[in-house]
Amino acid sequence: MESQSANQLIKLSRKRKGLTQQELADQAGVSLRTVQRIEKGTEEISGFSLKQISQILEIPLEQLIMPNVNQISIDNNQTGSIKALYLASLTFLVNPLLGLLVPAIMGYTKQNKDALYSKHLKKIIVIHAVGLFFLGSFIGYIIIADFFKISLPSFLSDIFNSAYFLLIPVCYYILILTFTIFNYIAIRKAKLSSAN
Repeated sequence: MESQSANQLIKLSRKRKGLTQQELADQAGVSLRTVQRIEKGTEEISGFSLKQISQILEIPLEQLIMPNVNQISIDNNQTGSIKALYLASLTFLVNPLLGLLVPAIMGYTKQNKDALYSKHLKKIIVIHAVGLFFLGSFIGYIIIADFFKISLPSFLSDIFNSAYFLLIPVCYYILILTFTIFNYIAIRKAKLSSAN
């Protein structure tokens, strides 16, 4: 008897259970589009989707994996998790402190971190910490000089009163946004090139 591919087995099992593609997607916690592509065989099956679908359809995971190893993609270098870190760091657009806290919490709670993931997490934390330091100095000066009416030494006042000092918040947002987008694209390209 010829062994069935994972997509054929999933489709037949879904029909035997009397589920529509939408019902399977909802119960498995994946998108309808993912189920459709898996059943057509036009998409590699991620480990998460495979596990979720196998549980709903009550198909042993080994039965799907063993004859179809070449269809299953395993994210060995955690590029998906790294991309999620960079996307999470964009929360700095809402509040600069969130750009540091959200990725830090994600990194702290993530299990099975590899060296590449840790390296990118450190880069994100360092760039946001340095940016927050400069942004904090700008805000601190405004609070000290304007709100409390405390005069600073003349050399500090000259620095803080220059037009360049006013560029700190603008540069903060531009540099952090550029850093995040550049690294996100680099990770995405690395994943695409490793898939080919």
